[in-house]
Amino acid sequence: MEIEAVSEFIRNLLTGDVDELPTETLVHHFWTFVKEHKQVIGYLNCLKSHQLTQVECYRHSAVYCGSRFGEKPPERLELCRQLLSNEINATTAGVDAHIFNNRISCFQWYRRRVDRTCTHELRKAIVGRRLRATKVVRATMESMGPLLKALPALRIIHLVRDPRAVGLSRIKFGASGCGWYTQRLSESSGSRIVAEASLYCHHVTADIRSRLALEREFPGRIKSVRYEDVVANPEQSFRDIYTFLDEPAPFATLREMQRMATKGRTMNLSTKWQQNMSYMEAIAIARRCNEFFHLMNISAIDI
Repeated sequence: MEIEAVSEFIRNLLTGDVDELPTETLVHHFWTFVKEHKQVIGYLNCLKSHQLTQVECYRHSAVYCGSRFGEKPPERLELCRQLLSNEINATTAGVDAHIFNNRISCFQWYRRRVDRTCTHELRKAIVGRRLRATKVVRATMESMGPLLKALPALRIIHLVRDPRAVGLSRIKFGASGCGWYTQRLSESSGSRIVAEASLYCHHVTADIRSRLALEREFPGRIKSVRYEDVVANPEQSFRDIYTFLDEPAPFATLREMQRMATKGRTMNLSTKWQQNMSYMEAIAIARRCNEFFHLMNISAIDI
């Protein structure tokens, strides 16, 4: 059920069916990241002008469900998902109903305001463009199957990164970014970098297996891309992606990729993790992520 729900959400987003999008999406604070959302600046300006960018509804359920993904045990997260999607009743589940009723009422108030004032701007920004793209972080490759069937023109780019670099990146968030899973893994491994990398490998390896199956079912519609290859040669990676899309490469973006190529060669970004990780941590990750390296057909030693 969750796979279908994620697929439906992405489909509604890509097709501009704004009325079917959850309120949490329409008033999410990520819209205020101007650099990432330049194409929908009209919608952002509308949200700001009507004071719809500082949503406090999450606080009602934060103590019980957590405020970050993985902050609570998996059993609690699943219960919260069922409660928030109205699959089960809070009273029947033995949970204080006010927690979720207050959250629902809060978002209903925001929904009425955003629909009355701003959603038309978002709809216009999406449907007014022939080529549409969205970055999705939490969705799994399993949820891409229904999308590929529903949208014949859809192309999927599966971006993966070296798990050691991922582990190093995630620990920069500090203790607040350490979820329940990572805490348990850290206790067994003795290193949060190893724990974060192991958790990433667990998820991404399953995604790679699913992607390989989907590639056989939908040949030519999925492209696997390694972050390290993009950093090493962003211009060529950029050209390859637009070839995959059967689209001409925009000149302005091509110039930006050329600038990034120079920066990447100067800073050696693709192997930066090597200077910030102990030898034993690197070895531990290589062992725990052995299947990842095998599926990607790369050597853990050479990277």
